[in-house]
Amino acid sequence: MVFGMSTACFFPKIYNEDAIDAMGKMGIANIEIFFSCMSEYKPEFVKELKKRAEAWGINVNSVHAFSLQFEPQLFSTHDRARQEAFDIYKQVIEAGAVLGAGSYVFHGPANVKRARSLVLDYDAIAKKTEPLANFAADAGIKLSWENVHWCWYAAPDFPQKLLPLLPENSLWFTLDLKQAVQSGFDPAEYIRGAKGRLSNVHLCDVIHDEKLGVIPVLPFHGIIDFSSIKNALNKNHYDGAMILEVYSHNYQNNNELLFNYNHVKYFFSPAKY
Repeated sequence: MVFGMSTACFFPKIYNEDAIDAMGKMGIANIEIFFSCMSEYKPEFVKELKKRAEAWGINVNSVHAFSLQFEPQLFSTHDRARQEAFDIYKQVIEAGAVLGAGSYVFHGPANVKRARSLVLDYDAIAKKTEPLANFAADAGIKLSWENVHWCWYAAPDFPQKLLPLLPENSLWFTLDLKQAVQSGFDPAEYIRGAKGRLSNVHLCDVIHDEKLGVIPVLPFHGIIDFSSIKNALNKNHYDGAMILEVYSHNYQNNNELLFNYNHVKYFFSPAKY
């Protein structure tokens, strides 16, 4: 497994370039960059990120875009809107390639109307997903679709319905633990549901609040059964990325964040720690 941390852990307290420096000082070797705005896709900014990462000897494992800016429109039936969205998607993939990222974490369209029963046209989804996956693959990047409770990939059976309609090895998946719970499923179900195509795991925890619902917290501070997650990953021979992705208000300072990161790393791979 490859252990790392996302710049999302510092949003919005510090900018991404400074988050890289913060993680470098903590000794984090692998990171995910969560782009926060359109200007961060631009070549000059990406060069600055790369410069800082290289100065610390940091590997950029994956990139993640601010999805609602353009990802839903990638599946639009309106050709002009879809092309405009693809032009932005292209910028993100090119940014990932410059940074040496191996995967792009993808949300896809949102289930905006929150219908009681979401009915998806998987043939149509596959038709529009294939060129996205191909473009990413040509840049050396895996398109890794993440489960999100308010998006199309909310239930763990999404991969098994979509994968048979795509060329082999064209699409991968990211598991987000908090999103799984927010969707009402055991996170381990998504590991099995990914059918061996899991490439990335976002680590966090949650608590239940009677008024506020599911509240994200640091790993091992909530209700998620991490032993079950570990067992499911081992049964599926998972050796991909394990990225700590929490909110900046979930911890008091960087020492607490680093302690939690080391706890996660020790728990999932004590022999490598």
